[in-house]
Amino acid sequence: MPVSTDPRGRRSARFWVLGVAAALLLAGCAGSGAGSAGGQLTLTLGDQANGLQTLMKAAGALEGTSYQVKWAEFQGAAPLFQAMQGGRVDTGYAADLPTLAAISGKLPIKLVGALQGSGANDAILVRADSPIRTVADLKGKTVVVSSARGSIAEYLLATALQQAGLKYTDVTVQFVLPTAAQAAFNSGQTQIWATFEPYQSIGVRSGGRTLVDGQDGRVSGVGFVSAAASSLTDPARKAAIGDFLNRLAKAENWANTHQAEYAKVYAQTNDVAPEVAAQVVAHARTSVVPITPDIVAKVQAVSDLMHGIGSLPTGVEVASVADTTVYQPVAGN
Repeated sequence: MPVSTDPRGRRSARFWVLGVAAALLLAGCAGSGAGSAGGQLTLTLGDQANGLQTLMKAAGALEGTSYQVKWAEFQGAAPLFQAMQGGRVDTGYAADLPTLAAISGKLPIKLVGALQGSGANDAILVRADSPIRTVADLKGKTVVVSSARGSIAEYLLATALQQAGLKYTDVTVQFVLPTAAQAAFNSGQTQIWATFEPYQSIGVRSGGRTLVDGQDGRVSGVGFVSAAASSLTDPARKAAIGDFLNRLAKAENWANTHQAEYAKVYAQTNDVAPEVAAQVVAHARTSVVPITPDIVAKVQAVSDLMHGIGSLPTGVEVASVADTTVYQPVAGN
């Protein structure tokens, strides 16, 4: 995954490298995606900030699987995809741009399922007492972006600037992993922060103010479950990934109709304040959908824009990296 080599981004790159090292260690502890227990297939599922794991636990969606599940947790998409590069994780879960960045960096993965949301779970935050009131006020300022070049937070910044009539080069960007950025923002060292949930709601509760979020077309609202190409060569593993996607669809539908119950589990599992959990859950309303031509068109626009500003080293032909044979929706999900 590419990281800025500009001198002003060296500190951010160091955070990213340390995060990757920790992520690979976590993935190793979680177990290889190729592993089995007592002859039973084991899927290792890549997750960010306990998002999928909390959802599946709250909905009871993994009960009665014919395979075992292990979770590999990461702060952000960049270290998650690094673990997939090592062959230790079967699936990844990330927004469209970080997934495209991984593919642009030649990671051998396939898009196997899409999640459509509103974009409310991405935001540019400023300190509550900041004189910055509009995106146009960001001109000439430094913006901290989590977690690395090619993150959904970077895409939000790029489109928000474009909508405000500014160029990407009108701001100075620093890439910092979410937990380090959160600490800097909470202490006031960082004044402007482009991030995503759950860090977004934690930042607001810790003295931040939402300047703009990803709604109204600022981001596509599309996320992906991707699978390592090597995992899809095994028919049994491919079938298990398809079953997981159907269970995820069921869990998302449950969460959308049981917001209070889901928020309670989220708060307990992730040790966050109930108010933060309620906001995270409200922003996370999504539906699992197949990778349709409409999804492909939305995400192709993301690839084209970010390649144009140099965030993606190469453009991605989205249709060519989608495997529509894995997720076969089950009626009632």
